[in-house]
Amino acid sequence: MALSYLTDINLNKNELQNAVIQKVGTDPSAGLTEGYIIYNTAAHQLKVYSEKQISGRDEGWINVGGDITGVDITTGTGLTGTVSTTSGQHTQTITLADTAVTPASYGSATAIPTFTVDAQGRLTAAGTVAISTDLTIAADSGSDDIVSVGTDTLTFTGTANEIDTTVSNNQIQIGLVANPTVSGNLIVSGNLTVSGTTTTVNTETINLADNIITLNSNETGTPSENAGIEVERGTATNVALRWNEGSDIWELTKDGTNYKTIQNVQESTYSVAIGDGSATSIAVNHNLGTQDVIVQLYDTSSLDTVYADVVRTNANTVTVSFAAAPTSGDIKVLVSKIG
Repeated sequence: MALSYLTDINLNKNELQNAVIQKVGTDPSAGLTEGYIIYNTAAHQLKVYSEKQISGRDEGWINVGGDITGVDITTGTGLTGTVSTTSGQHTQTITLADTAVTPASYGSATAIPTFTVDAQGRLTAAGTVAISTDLTIAADSGSDDIVSVGTDTLTFTGTANEIDTTVSNNQIQIGLVANPTVSGNLIVSGNLTVSGTTTTVNTETINLADNIITLNSNETGTPSENAGIEVERGTATNVALRWNEGSDIWELTKDGTNYKTIQNVQESTYSVAIGDGSATSIAVNHNLGTQDVIVQLYDTSSLDTVYADVVRTNANTVTVSFAAAPTSGDIKVLVSKIG
């Protein structure tokens, strides 16, 4: 029979020697309290009772020895062990049994390592597989080529005076040279913008679909620059056709220095029908601004050339006089400006 204590026993930090924890065959389920200690003889486990709440209930009996209860080295796969006794202490040595894998370093610059692992995470085989060293290169023209990785050098070569290649920081940059020359035909599907100051075309024939060529296209304000077309004549003096912005007239030169005005019909000729059946002297205002004019008359009925006295009264008027007054609109006066 055991003594029953109804209060705590304070050993005042003295040892409890040759003591045995209460032995039970089944974990108690009644009279439980936090910290209750037992030794379960059926499970061979030292246990303590915990009232810690997990998922709304007490955690219960906890195995103080942990989850690992032992290692059976006689039946363990891949394990060997020895037990020795020295001075009352037992020492158990457990080692892994050799596998079929050969100890070595696997993999190289030309081979990659391969491994086989079983369901328990054990390495059961190891080897290497050669890296595929053949790289096929194809292009728009010519036949395919094979580059052997690790032995061959893959070279990106540009075209002289056209394409340039640069390798830096693991990057290959391909672009046009500073002053490219295109040996074949060049077709630009979009717009072509030339930002330089001079565009030189060394060709015998130029075909333009545009029916109007715009010169001085960068002019946005008050016009101030002459514009035209100059003809290169080699050892002879160049000739040119130009618009004189200062005079607002078209001009041409045959010696490269002296420019002559190009007259147009609308601004250098004038015609009018005269005659009223009574006047014998009629003033004709042509407003051509010069007395250097040629005056010709013809009969509107017979279409014959007729003659009369013509006086160049001033720069804008000529006076035509007849011996007999012409009938209404019978005489047509034609005035042509010279120079």
